[in-house]
Amino acid sequence: MACGQSVSLSARDNFDVAAPFNTDIGALPLRSDETQYALHLGVEHRLNDIVSLFGRAARAFRTPDVDERVSSGPSFDPFFNPLPQTFRLKTQTSQDVEGGLRIKGGGLQLQSSLYLMDLANEIHFSPILFYNTNLDPTRRYGSETSLSYRVNDSLLLRSGMAYTRAVFREGVWAGNDVPLVSRYTASAGVTWNIWQNYVVLDATARFWSERRMDNDQAGTQRPIPANGTIDLKLSGQYERYFWSLSVNNVLNALYYDYAIASTFTDGRFSAYPLPGRTYLLKAGAKF
Repeated sequence: MACGQSVSLSARDNFDVAAPFNTDIGALPLRSDETQYALHLGVEHRLNDIVSLFGRAARAFRTPDVDERVSSGPSFDPFFNPLPQTFRLKTQTSQDVEGGLRIKGGGLQLQSSLYLMDLANEIHFSPILFYNTNLDPTRRYGSETSLSYRVNDSLLLRSGMAYTRAVFREGVWAGNDVPLVSRYTASAGVTWNIWQNYVVLDATARFWSERRMDNDQAGTQRPIPANGTIDLKLSGQYERYFWSLSVNNVLNALYYDYAIASTFTDGRFSAYPLPGRTYLLKAGAKF
């Protein structure tokens, strides 16, 4: 008795014209080896029971993740022919130093510091090009101050302010401001424990100065305007139960904190307005 066998092998590849990114070309392979390091050194010296001085120096790095590498490099040439992407984003590095003082006595707490940070290959998503790039070297420097004063067991006053400069150190935009960074920010608030944590009132006012729009490295477009908000929150807690009622942007300020300038038309931009007055009620229990 004879038995016969046969093997049939077939393959088929279908092209779905409705699939997302159906004309994209696969990215080129990448093999990369590098060594990075991070460190942090700090020192604090107490002059007395009230005043202390501190300082620190640090180096840090951030490697691009998979999503950032996938969205790196142009997808199309000037004639809109698809191009393979390269994955070749560089590792972002930073070196910074900071020094300042702390004062703590009675109900007063104050901390003020100066800092300087140099960044290289900062990873940035370009909303115009639709892919990630490494920025030219940048520098951030400024000061930060926070202050609080406890009037009594029920009343706490708090405030803070910061001055920040973010500029390009090298490249075609050397000396220009990095977009989306306000030079001045400030806040002030009060916390009033009205009734043994059953009812607590928080009020906070915030202010920020103008900033450059995204995609305005040249600094030629109108800036995002300065503005401010006032927020109120009434909350409480009893045993494991808690509640809160918040009113944000009490004065219903009309503002936006992000905008992107047009590459081709001076004075044209797209802005993303933030909500006006909003209300939020929460209630819950901890188990």
